Amino acid sequence: MIPVDLDQLRIDAPAHLESFRELLSLPRETVPQMTAAAARKTLAAAAADLGREIIEKEGVTPTFLLLRGDHVAPSLNLFATWHAEAHPVTPAAVEGAERLALATTLGAMKALVAAGVDRAAVVVAPAAGQGSLPLEGHLRQHRAALQAPVAFWPRISPAATSRRRVYLGARGRVVLGVWGEEAGANPYAVRDQLIAQLAEEAYGPRPLDFELLRKLAQGAGALDFLEETLEDPDAVRGDGEAKLRSALFEPRGQVVRPQVRHADRPQAWIIVETAEQMEPADVLKRAQALAGKAKIEMAEGFLWDRLNIHHPGVQAAIRTAKSRSEGAEIWPMAPWVTPSGIFTRALGTPLVEWGIPLPRGAAIRFPSADSVEAIEREMGELFLRGMGALKPAAQET
Repeated sequence: MIPVDLDQLRIDAPAHLESFRELLSLPRETVPQMTAAAARKTLAAAAADLGREIIEKEGVTPTFLLLRGDHVAPSLNLFATWHAEAHPVTPAAVEGAERLALATTLGAMKALVAAGVDRAAVVVAPAAGQGSLPLEGHLRQHRAALQAPVAFWPRISPAATSRRRVYLGARGRVVLGVWGEEAGANPYAVRDQLIAQLAEEAYGPRPLDFELLRKLAQGAGALDFLEETLEDPDAVRGDGEAKLRSALFEPRGQVVRPQVRHADRPQAWIIVETAEQMEPADVLKRAQALAGKAKIEMAEGFLWDRLNIHHPGVQAAIRTAKSRSEGAEIWPMAPWVTPSGIFTRALGTPLVEWGIPLPRGAAIRFPSADSVEAIEREMGELFLRGMGALKPAAQET
C-alpha cells in the first residue's frame, strides 16, 4: 500500500455534498419510509462510484453493506447510520447528525480510493442504539467480507475540546420485555434483584482503569462531561473518581411502561445497562428465573466491550488526537452504549469510536462545502493512520 500525504489528499466536497443532498435535507421521520428510500438510492449510487457491491438486509429499517466485489479482505471497516437515534446522543454526538457523518465517511473513503487506498468496507445500519440482534446476525453472515484489522465509527461531536476523547471500551444494554404481571411478576422487583445480582458479580476496573480514572477525576471537565451523559445523575453514587468508577463499571437498570397497553405487547420493559462480564443471554436467564411464570423476552442485546490500548485502531485515534488537539483524554470505558461489542463478537474486531467536532457555524442538514471538507480531511487522517497508510512525514515521530 503506497503511503498517502494527507495534505495532498484530494477531497471533492461539493460533489460529495451534492450526491447526499436529498438524504441530508430530509427531516426526521418517526417511521423512516422516505429516509429509507433516499438512503437506498444514495448508497446505491455511492457504491457504484466507489466500485463496491451493495448488499441490503431488507425490512422497514434496512441495513446496507458496501463490499468489494473481488472478495478481498478489507484493511478497514467503517460503521455509519442513516437514521436518527431513538435515545439522546448528546454530548457524545450532535443530535440528528448521523446522516452528515455517513455522507462525510463515504466522501473521505472516495478520496482514499482516488489516492489508491481501496481496501475499506462499510456497514450502514439504521441506528447504533437499536437493532442489536439483527445487526449481529447480518455481520456474522458476511463475516469474511467484513473482517478487517481495524474498524472505526466516526461521529459528529458538538464542539472541539482541548483534548480529544478516546474510549477503551463501551457499556452494553439489554432490553427485556415483560408479559404476565398477573402471574405475580413485579418488573420493579425483578429489576432491583437483577441489578443486585449483577453488581455483586461485577468484574470492576483493572489496574490500567484505576490509573485512567484517577487522571480523569483530576479535572472538572471529565466529570462535567459524565454528568451530561447520564439520564439520571443521582442514580450514580459517589463523587469524583468514585462517581466515574460507578458510572462506567457498575450495572444500572430502569423500568419503562408503554403509554398504551396492548395485549400483544409487553406490559413493561426492563432496561439494563451492563458492564464487563455481563452477557445478554445470562441477563435474560436471570430475569426469567426471577419473574417466575411471567414471560420475559429479549428485544436488545448490546454487548459490553473492552479495547486494548495497543490495538492499531486505538493507537490511530490517539495519534490523531495528538495531531488535532493537545492530546488524547483516554477513558477506560465510554459512558454510553455502542455497537463495539457486536463487532467484536461477530467479526473479531472492536469498533473504535471517534468524534469529529462540527465546524463552527455548520448546519447538519445543509452544511457548506468547506465544513464537509474539514470533516472529511480529519476522517481521512484517521482512516489512513488505522491502515498504516499515512505518509511518514505527516506522522508523529
